[in-house]
Amino acid sequence: MGSDWPSAAVPSAVRWPSDWIDGISGESEAVGGPVVGLRLEYVAEQWVWRIRSTDPGRTDFMGESDAEPTSGVEALVDAADLSLVRRREVTLTEAEVAETDTSCGDAVRASGEEWPGSRLVELARVVDGREPTWRVTTYDTEDGDLTPRTL
Repeated sequence: MGSDWPSAAVPSAVRWPSDWIDGISGESEAVGGPVVGLRLEYVAEQWVWRIRSTDPGRTDFMGESDAEPTSGVEALVDAADLSLVRRREVTLTEAEVAETDTSCGDAVRASGEEWPGSRLVELARVVDGREPTWRVTTYDTEDGDLTPRTL
């Protein structure tokens, strides 16, 4: 994380997750269901958010979903305007499928992200001591340090 970034500074045009995470699940074609991970990346000379989410699949006439429990969606969205760049189906990890008491939105708010200080650059669902939880990585806007921690 951060090693492929073009400079030590994340541009101010990159949107802060605390500004958009609560609305993206219902408003963007990039997300299938609940968000289970996100990471800021620099790909093909563009800042993007890599967002992983569950895939609810399609329901049949009986209301049954055709999705497997590990069905997921991974999308790259432009980090400035959140427009969809690319989307594909993926298989979610054991940690991403596991239920947690903390939603993605709650984890973003608990990350300590606060303008103009530390900003969230990665949120990943992990299993820590047999319990599913969130690993948060923040970027210090003053010195460029990346700090990971588990919620």
